[in-house]
Amino acid sequence: MEQWIRLSGGGIAAPIRLTLAPLILLWAAGCATTGKGPSERLPVSVSAANYSQLSDEELYSAINAPVAVLSGAPTLHQHSTPHRYLIVPGAVYPNDVPMDTVYREVESALEKRGYFNAAHEKKEGRVPARIDYILRIHYGTRLWLNPTVRGDRITWGNDGLVASRYNMGLISDFSRDQRVGITPEEALETTRLFDALRAGDGTKGDSAAANAYQMMNEHVTTEFFVDNELRVARNFYLVVVEAFRFDDVVAIDKKAHCVWAVFVAVPVDEGQKFSDVLRAMLQTATPYFGETTHGLQIQQVLAGKVILGKPEAVP
Repeated sequence: MEQWIRLSGGGIAAPIRLTLAPLILLWAAGCATTGKGPSERLPVSVSAANYSQLSDEELYSAINAPVAVLSGAPTLHQHSTPHRYLIVPGAVYPNDVPMDTVYREVESALEKRGYFNAAHEKKEGRVPARIDYILRIHYGTRLWLNPTVRGDRITWGNDGLVASRYNMGLISDFSRDQRVGITPEEALETTRLFDALRAGDGTKGDSAAANAYQMMNEHVTTEFFVDNELRVARNFYLVVVEAFRFDDVVAIDKKAHCVWAVFVAVPVDEGQKFSDVLRAMLQTATPYFGETTHGLQIQQVLAGKVILGKPEAVP
């Protein structure tokens, strides 16, 4: 299970500001009010990759293509042959929705694309003809920067929102995943480190400190600055669905590759709950299951609150 960080308040030093990239500006415009009602619109972003159909170069180009702001939903296509799957939990971050309810909302969205949960058929006394996929689902509230799918070849054994080689701190690992950004606490730590290195750790003319400062400055400027502004993470509501072929997982376990993944996110607005945005998020993501997006896709959609409670089976 991945760690999550709770913001405890407090400001950031004056030189550190949130990046004002067009994407962030759009999200900020969509989050100007407190606690959106069902008639208000949410800025929902979707990133998707069908890894099985993409070369490494095509995957990189798709993920890093310019942001697309859509005026309407894309065409919804349903598979002519039904696909059956089982769900397993991934990383679960703080939220107000029971796991069963999250899965029910995911199932509802997937059915529109021709994906069906084989566990329900078994409960009804029917034996599924075959199970095609195992879906791993991450969801909840997470500090994040750029809500796109992973650009590496995800495997069953390398789970989580970022690759295992990235699960280290800013200072200790120069290959940190830029999608995550850095927390306000890390931003403050970075400026303090810069100040200490710049001052030679109290000793003027310290060449070792000067070299360390230069190396850190080049790395952090390259990796975490845009237009001279530090890329600081903010809270997002997110749902990430990763699909693995059932037969691959059974045969080769941890080495089984992810076939496709979808990353859907909404920036957290003050007074808003995960249950307020979950349905709108998944309905927006529905056309993208099993597909590839070229650049982050953003739509302004109506909020749709999830009614919490015990689900009732219907024929």
